[in-house]
Amino acid sequence: VASSEMRLIVAGKAGGGKSATGNTLLGKRVFESKLSHQPVTVRCASAQGHWDGKDFTVVDTADIFNPEGDSSEVRQEIIRCIRLSSPGPHALLLVTQLGRFTQEDEEAAERLQDIFGADVLQHTIVIFTRAEELVGGLLQDYVKYSKNRALCELIERCGNRYCGFNNRAVGAERDHQVMELMGMVRCMVRANGDRYYSNEMYLEPNLTEEKVAYHMQCGNKELYTYGIKERQVACETVVLSQ
Repeated sequence: VASSEMRLIVAGKAGGGKSATGNTLLGKRVFESKLSHQPVTVRCASAQGHWDGKDFTVVDTADIFNPEGDSSEVRQEIIRCIRLSSPGPHALLLVTQLGRFTQEDEEAAERLQDIFGADVLQHTIVIFTRAEELVGGLLQDYVKYSKNRALCELIERCGNRYCGFNNRAVGAERDHQVMELMGMVRCMVRANGDRYYSNEMYLEPNLTEEKVAYHMQCGNKELYTYGIKERQVACETVVLSQ
């Protein structure tokens, strides 16, 4: 994959540490971030970073992964996310707090698939924020012995790709965890045929709110992964409320 084209979308529920994770990746405070259960990021935004001599783009997302969110504003933010990550992301980073994987996180993962299509998990890495709370323990042991069935199933569906982040880390500690994640991203992209992920919404020349609603209700039935068009679930007629 051309290094200058690497695109990463940071996803997850509101208040889970998405913006802080994006800032850690970038090595600077670009996205507004603070401890809150309410959405801090109200608009999707992107910023460019540099790692190992190569450029990449991070897309920070607004509260578009709330299953209750079906407003015009949410659909506009989905359109913005698609545009900022066009022609498609190489990786989606699904952020959750260590030890706090709740029903909201589970619903956010489902919403991720509603927006991008079921196959998106083949391009997804789970990020555990507050990794410093392990206090010397291993993240692998935490996952291995977790009794949270929904979390374990999600990680398995993501190809057992996960990484811990301490978003307060600086210097060598910050560099090490970014190196670990970016190495994982590279391996995943390589395994996916050096292709980014895309779906029908990315291929729409004029993506509208109505088209977003249509594709989400259809389950993004036609996926363009690895450069091969794969037919998914047949979409029945969808009546959109105008």
